[in-house]
Amino acid sequence: MKIKDFSKAFKSGQKFDSKLGNMILNPYHIGDLLLISGELVACDPLVFPDTDPFFAKLPPNRYPVILSIAYNYNTGQYTNAFAMLHVSANPPVGWALVTKAGEEIHLLPDDRVFGYGVDSGIGCFMDKVAARAIVDSIWNTETYEDSLLYQIEESLEKNTNFICTVMNSVLDRYTEVNIIAFTSGIGDGFYPSYFGYDIENNIVNVVTPFLSGKFL
Repeated sequence: MKIKDFSKAFKSGQKFDSKLGNMILNPYHIGDLLLISGELVACDPLVFPDTDPFFAKLPPNRYPVILSIAYNYNTGQYTNAFAMLHVSANPPVGWALVTKAGEEIHLLPDDRVFGYGVDSGIGCFMDKVAARAIVDSIWNTETYEDSLLYQIEESLEKNTNFICTVMNSVLDRYTEVNIIAFTSGIGDGFYPSYFGYDIENNIVNVVTPFLSGKFL
């Protein structure tokens, strides 16, 4: 299966043809994600916060998260088309489907991908430590209103506009781990992620496409 060059999605004014119509893409930096363990989780944080991290680790650091917002010429509406964790300024020369522990790409049928399911219309990037904090708070708090999950849900509601929902929230004031969450395209579905690799085979980008189509 040939994989697109997803770096095109983050060029200002990039034209994109999808089943929803002709679109123009523009990138927006929405915050920096702190990775303290180097284990990145991409998931629906409201429904599946216990999702396993990606198998490949990244160097602990703060990384920009950038959304590619699509403007639809046909409808006049905006959609979050792509989300990227920007790891390095080196240009990607190749792309590969991201896997979690136990997932084997060579066992996949040609028309299938690994990814994560969305049932709340929201996707995210976060460190494994942040994901564990969310899950632990569900079990260790007396009421749902005291849990991190409730705080995330409340924050998402406060950070919704006519373009999309975007949230950057610190979950632990001691470690400063945060979650950056965003609208998953047009809503619920199943979404793969891809690593972009530089010429020395280092990961330079992590991209989750929420819309399918072709770059023009």
